[in-house]
Amino acid sequence: MTRLYQRVAAGKTYEVRTAGASVRLYTNGAFHSQWHPKQIFQGAVWDLLSLPALLRAEPPKTILALGVGGGTALHQLYHLEPWQRAIGIDIDGEHLRLAKRFFKLQYPGLTLRHDDAIAWIAEHQETFDYLIDDLFLDGAQDPERPEPIGEAWLTDLFNRTTRNGVLIQNHLDVQQARACFKAYRSWFKKRFSRVLLLTSATFTNGVLAAYRGPVDVGQIGLQ
Repeated sequence: MTRLYQRVAAGKTYEVRTAGASVRLYTNGAFHSQWHPKQIFQGAVWDLLSLPALLRAEPPKTILALGVGGGTALHQLYHLEPWQRAIGIDIDGEHLRLAKRFFKLQYPGLTLRHDDAIAWIAEHQETFDYLIDDLFLDGAQDPERPEPIGEAWLTDLFNRTTRNGVLIQNHLDVQQARACFKAYRSWFKKRFSRVLLLTSATFTNGVLAAYRGPVDVGQIGLQ
């Protein structure tokens, strides 16, 4: 593995490394993103954030990504189907700078914003076909949510999705994802036609994919 870049800023250590043709982003030693321009999907957690778009009746035209890192999920979504408009928000401006410089995260219709995603959601009323909630801060050991997931936050996210929109939410492990759905089962059932739990063989994350519109997956879904 080759280190392309290292910088210490505001108490954080940022590194960009290469492994073969893959580019990886690390912050304080934590593995944040990986992108391989010729192997768009690699069975990693980022696949779980983008592949649910394929189950929509039509490709999403508007996308909001809360938490960008190196931008892997945005890369994947654009390669699946070019969007009309996409916004990526990250509270860490260095992540956005590195995403553009080393991960080449630059596409037509894409706006990257250095901002507090929670405050941005509260202040803006625009709706999106595909909304990714991938908000994590650096914790003492593992990444942490900037604030606990609650019904108010879920409702704010729901209100930013279009009539047939999809809400994607990343959790650090499958148990947390299941617990979130269980705690707010009635809330999800009232608002979404189907909620899927997606997992990866190589990562512990559990990703909830909640569809407002129809999705043809038989009887699969959380109950």
